[in-house]
Amino acid sequence: IFSCMEVNDTNPLNNLRYTLKKSGKYMVDAVILFAGNINYNDETGRVYFNANPNVQHLLDNREKYLKPLQDRGMKVIMGLLCNHDRASVANLADETARYFALELKALCDAYKLDGMFYDCEYCSTGNYPGFVSNGAQAFSRLMYELWKLQPERWNIAYCYSATSRAVAIDGVQPGEFCHYGLHDYGNSYDMSGNYPGMPKSNMGLYSQELNLGRGIASLGQLRSMRNNGYGSHMVFAMDPTKHSWRDDNVMSNCAQAFYDDEVVIDPHMYEKDW
Repeated sequence: IFSCMEVNDTNPLNNLRYTLKKSGKYMVDAVILFAGNINYNDETGRVYFNANPNVQHLLDNREKYLKPLQDRGMKVIMGLLCNHDRASVANLADETARYFALELKALCDAYKLDGMFYDCEYCSTGNYPGFVSNGAQAFSRLMYELWKLQPERWNIAYCYSATSRAVAIDGVQPGEFCHYGLHDYGNSYDMSGNYPGMPKSNMGLYSQELNLGRGIASLGQLRSMRNNGYGSHMVFAMDPTKHSWRDDNVMSNCAQAFYDDEVVIDPHMYEKDW
């Protein structure tokens, strides 16, 4: 279970609230911090990673907000999102992808992150010098270059827009350098054609948006997904301080469908305190 969390106004420690009754295991396996940005610097002509004040606060205070998640077995993943300029996760020339991958590795090293989540939304791409067409080839190249630098960390694709599919790079199939593919809300089709070589267990079906209640999956749909061999799932915008009734119900269904278990919910909620 991936919890992709809007961290501008939500404390990621809320992922500690949900455990399984029989095993005592924490339900969330990976927390995606949504999101850092890829931006373009007009003065230097380079792309760079940009963290807004909320994201940067969590990174600077990882001992308080991130390490407790990792100490309990959860991966902490940095979301990478376009930010209304010409730079995209899917339009970098090969040379640019190589040096930007070095920056992303340095980010993961500095803050002990477990990987990157790629989302191609809010882009203002166009026919700019030094950039290529927004699409699967460039997106795949960026993932591939980062995978070469840190194969032990995860590359996770949001199956949407220009990141909806990946292609082989230098003879390596996407299923090797893209570790997980997570569907847009409600989608449930097999992604073998989108990310060749990716096992069904790493395809995330029936993603659910908890803030607006979009794509909320039924217990039957989640059970069907599991029974058909699909082993990954994403919940987006969990925030029990705003809509605990929805969050708790969704996590209860996940516990039943994926683990044949009941969810145990810690009544303590973690408010944003920065």
